[in-house]
Amino acid sequence: MADAPEIPEASDPFAKRVAISIAMLAVALSVISNRGDNAKTDAIIKTNEASNQWAYYQAKSIKGQLAQIHADLLAQLAPAGADLTKDSGRLRAEALRYGEEKEEIKKKAEEAQKEAGKQSQVNDRCDLASLLLQIGVVVCSVAILSRWQMFWFAGLALGAAGVAFGVTAFLM
Repeated sequence: MADAPEIPEASDPFAKRVAISIAMLAVALSVISNRGDNAKTDAIIKTNEASNQWAYYQAKSIKGQLAQIHADLLAQLAPAGADLTKDSGRLRAEALRYGEEKEEIKKKAEEAQKEAGKQSQVNDRCDLASLLLQIGVVVCSVAILSRWQMFWFAGLALGAAGVAFGVTAFLM
């Protein structure tokens, strides 16, 4: 088996410092990207839950309307002398029950929408943080190639801004 090529070591102290800072920015990037991905997934799940609740709300609304219409028709089309108030009352009570159930469903749907919006904001914040961290890593890499310290400071500043945005995403 052929000998593996040796990996060159950084002998320049500046290159070592920059390489360590790139590694730290990459770790922060991976943590923040993971948080953003989780928030995106949670937003999708909550959006689906809200959609399901609104569909359920619509179904209850249709059932309530049908019960009300049935009760009204029953009252109007009843033969003379027939006592259909019991059936008509039952249908009206059913329509009221559907109306009450709709309010509970509406609250659940609105809560799910609110949570989806929050998770979407977290994802947006993580996306911005990831972008800043990625640019910071690239600028720090250019500092190694150019051996210009200002690139390193600019990359660290971008990375610090990315970490700050990422921390706010965790606090949301």
